[in-house]
Formats: sequence, structure tokens, C-alpha cells
Amino acid sequence: MQIEPNVVISQFFTHMEDLLHHADTSNVDIPSKVAEQTHSLARFNVPYYVLTNDSTQEPIDNLHVVNVNLDKIYQSYPDMTLYFYRIFMTFYFLQAHPEIEKAVLTDATDVTMLNYPFDEIKPDTLYMGDETAFLFETDIILNNEGPQYLQDFFLRNGNLLPTLNLGVMAGTRAVLMEYLGMMVKLITEAKLKFKQGDERYRLGAFEMAISNYVAYEYFQDRLVHGRKVTSFFSGFQPHSSAWFKHK
Repeated sequence: MQIEPNVVISQFFTHMEDLLHHADTSNVDIPSKVAEQTHSLARFNVPYYVLTNDSTQEPIDNLHVVNVNLDKIYQSYPDMTLYFYRIFMTFYFLQAHPEIEKAVLTDATDVTMLNYPFDEIKPDTLYMGDETAFLFETDIILNNEGPQYLQDFFLRNGNLLPTLNLGVMAGTRAVLMEYLGMMVKLITEAKLKFKQGDERYRLGAFEMAISNYVAYEYFQDRLVHGRKVTSFFSGFQPHSSAWFKHK
């Protein structure tokens, strides 16, 4: 399968527990679930790839629903949640398609494109959406288990840095693979140490802590976030100069 150079990519898992939204993920019609984003991307003639653990479907206009085989990851880490699995899924897809030049990674069901981003994406820059809350105000980070270096980072920076949201991120293929690859490395290291009996490396259910840590710790001089990338989080703004609306 040949992929276009500039694409938007989402993930959609079926038959797995959605701890955050408590949604029914069985018997899901993926095209209908992502219809709003599909329509917004079609306005700009942007190809849309939805990666899934379900079967591949025939393309519908600009929408491509593509199965990514995660059997080896399921076998190695059977207790991980879909929030961590989606990091591996997207990393593998980008790794398999060097023809991709730039990509935007989005949540599937609550993101829409407002303005065309690809002409403005610069090399060696990671773009991410953010929230109005600081790290120390974000329950999903504070109440989530994680290795000590994560806890130390949030103690130092919790009231200084806004919460980045993985629901919209953009960059060149190289930058996105670097970012996702660092998360894959830290996740697999934590899983190995926990399996060896070190309880301090329990990861918990959600990936937001490790995603913020990697962005701020490893991309601090190459990170762009805020109203260039997304309108106000949960702001319900149909019109904005931002690239995307997230909720």
C-alpha cells in the first residue's frame, strides 16, 4: 500500500475496554464514528488513515481504514490498555511507510480540521495540542501510576507547564517517529522492570503522563503548542485560525 506524502492518521480500537469514555467498542461502524473528521479533511483534500485492530476496509473517498497487526505486542504486554497500544500501532505504521513526509496524528471522534497545516509544518519541530489546565490540575496525570522519574518531573513542573494533549500532534515523519519511538522505549523498559518485580515501574492505565514527559523533556527546544495547533480545548469553536478543533 502506497501512502500519500501528507496525511492525517487516527486510531480506533474495537472489542477493547475504553476506560476513559466508557464507550461500547463492539460492533462498531468505524466510518460513521469518524465521519465528522473525515468530512472536515475532505474539504482540504487530505487523505485520512484510521488504524485499527479490526479488519481492513475498502477506501471510501478520502477515508482508509487499515488493520495494523499488533499480535506480538499483545503477547508481550497483554495487560496494557488501548491508550498505550495506539502508540505502538502508529509507530509501526509510520515505520512501514517511508513515503510519508508529514503527518498529523489525531483522536478519531472529536477532532476536525479548520485550516490546512502541512505548508506550515517545519522540519525538526513537534506540534501538539494543549489544554487550559496545568499539569498539576490534570487528574488523569496526577492519579495515574508511573515510574519515579515521571513523578519527579511533575513535582518540579506541575504548576509551570500546561497539559499537552496527544489528541492532536503533527510533524515530519522523522520527528513523529522520534517522539513515538522514545515513548515506545520508555514503555518497554518500564514493562520489563515491572515484570522483573520492580513495582516502581507500574505504568497505570493512561499514557498522558509519559507523553507530556517525553514532549517537554526531549523536545523542549523543538516544541510548538497552543492556538497555532488547536483552538481552545473543549472550546467548541467552529471558527479559528488554529489548524484543528479538539472538542
